[in-house]
This record gives sequence, C-alpha cells and structure tokens, in this order.
Amino acid sequence: MSRVLDLRKKSKKSADAKQLQKLAINGKPLSALAVEQSPPRLSWEAPSFYFNPQKKYLSLIVIALVVGGGAMFFFVQDTLMAIFMVLASLVLILYSNKRPEISRIRIDQSGIVVGNNEYRYNDLRSFWIHYYPGNIKELSLESKKWYLPYVKVSVEDQNPLIIRSLLMNFLPEKEHEHSLVDIIARRIGL
Repeated sequence: MSRVLDLRKKSKKSADAKQLQKLAINGKPLSALAVEQSPPRLSWEAPSFYFNPQKKYLSLIVIALVVGGGAMFFFVQDTLMAIFMVLASLVLILYSNKRPEISRIRIDQSGIVVGNNEYRYNDLRSFWIHYYPGNIKELSLESKKWYLPYVKVSVEDQNPLIIRSLLMNFLPEKEHEHSLVDIIARRIGL
C-alpha cells in the first residue's frame, strides 16, 4: 500500500522528508530516480527552409521583371531602374535554385539549436507553433534582436504538443502572425 505525503503541512517538514527518502519506486529511492533522469531533450532533422519544386508563379515574375527592365531601358531611358529589375530577376533565379540543407534541430534546457546556430532562451521573447496538417508545420521563435525578428523552424513529423510542453517551461507562448513577405514567398514558391 502506498503512502500519501501531504507537503502542505509545514510542521511535519522533517518527518515528511524522512518518509520521502524511504519511499521507493520499483525498488529505487526517489532521490536516486531524480539523479538518473536526464533533462528533457527533443531532437529531429528537418530541411532548413520550405522548398516548393513547382515555381510557375516565380517564372512569371522573373519574365515580367526582365521584360519590364527592357521596356524601361528602351522606352523611358531609365538605365538604373532597368539594371535594378534585371538584377532582381537574377537574384530570384539564383535563390529559387537553392536546395534546402537538412539541419539537426535540438531543444533542451539551454536553448534551441538549429544546425550550427544556437538560440538561447534569454535571447528569445516568445514562441508559437503553426501546425496545419498537410500544409504548414513550423515552430516560430520571436527573437529579441531587432535584425532577426522571427526564426522559423520546420517541425516535420514531430508531435507539436510535446514541443509545446517542453517550450512552455522556458518561453511564453504568443501567437505570431505570418508576415506579408512569408505569404508571398510561399505563394510564388520560394
């Protein structure tokens, strides 16, 4: 028969501590179990960014930029704007051909590690998990740094409830809205 310890009574503090030391689970004292348990840790592998192989909208935008740059050069005689539009199309082409790297993601008590980048909890403001089965599955981290507002991490096949329960111990949960840049990038296939 197991004993129930009432930890709310402060007068029996020493007696309760002795009972707690004598109490055992599976033959091992509770103090030994607490030492044997490792801190909570979760890790998985995921691509470094969202990759969409169908880029029909992106090719239309690149063609429109090149044609617009040519029209600006010949009809308006605006060389600087024409060069800017052609360079923008080249940047889009180069970025669209980039393949995502598989990153190792680890969440533990010190922080979140994505590949070679470590994000400590004291450098982060909040987190939010965007999880829509069959669509978006990502962990969004809000950074305290002004030049790095949000860090997006792919959740892949991980259980979002486990990730949430682990992060709730260290960061507040606050809903992060998708920015206009994120929405446009997903639509055109970046």
